[in-house]
Amino acid sequence: MICLLFASCSAPTNLAYDFVRKSKGAEVAFYVPYQLDKINIRKDCQGEFLDSIAPEDINDTINARTKIVNKIDDEKFFNIMISSFESTLNDYNLKLSYWENENTKPDSLHWVVDLSHMEVIEFIEYILTTCGYDSYEFIPSTSVNVDSWFELINNDKQTSNLLYTEQSYVEYVEDCNYHYDTLNNVTVTADIQRLTIDGFYDFAVMLGKLYAGYSFDYFMNEYVKKEMARRGKEYSEDRYMRYDPYEFYIYNTRRDKLIRIEE
Repeated sequence: MICLLFASCSAPTNLAYDFVRKSKGAEVAFYVPYQLDKINIRKDCQGEFLDSIAPEDINDTINARTKIVNKIDDEKFFNIMISSFESTLNDYNLKLSYWENENTKPDSLHWVVDLSHMEVIEFIEYILTTCGYDSYEFIPSTSVNVDSWFELINNDKQTSNLLYTEQSYVEYVEDCNYHYDTLNNVTVTADIQRLTIDGFYDFAVMLGKLYAGYSFDYFMNEYVKKEMARRGKEYSEDRYMRYDPYEFYIYNTRRDKLIRIEE
């Protein structure tokens, strides 16, 4: 029984390693949208937070309070992300190459990763901190969500699936402390790692790395699923594997992946 269980678990993993070997040298065409869809839903940029502002000063106030979405250079952001994507492809023994023409189609060694839409949403959250004291305080902080929609193709039937992922660039408390004033009241101070536009461009580097890895993992899992079906073996749709090209290691994950969107 133990041997059978081990064999059933190891078969998908062996197929995943088989995909890693077979995919070496694959060419990947990576497409990005013409521009980012930038959305500002900061509470301090709407409603009652603007009631005391003179009408002629509202736009300047909103721009001053907004940290990221009104400062992004789309071309710079995409160039950074694509460069990071390409560098990470090399770690997977793949290469960025726009190989398509009327005589070529996607196949096992020619992949299309189409990042069809990206939204960057800025908003305010509240960080809960106690600073080692018996009381606690909520501190307003800026957060930025990046939502991305993909279509991935690596077969000559040109069939693709719509996939989604989101990541967050957020402020966080680096250090906090409290002290008593002369009236024995507690004052809490917190050092917050604030968001900056330069930090957001660094975040684009992380996104490029992540998207390259997620794309590889998606194609790998699709290969395993099809091979298991072709061999008439049972395979759980809930199982999803990731490949670490630096440790040459395959492991299971539940959430760290592209999410398929049912059409």
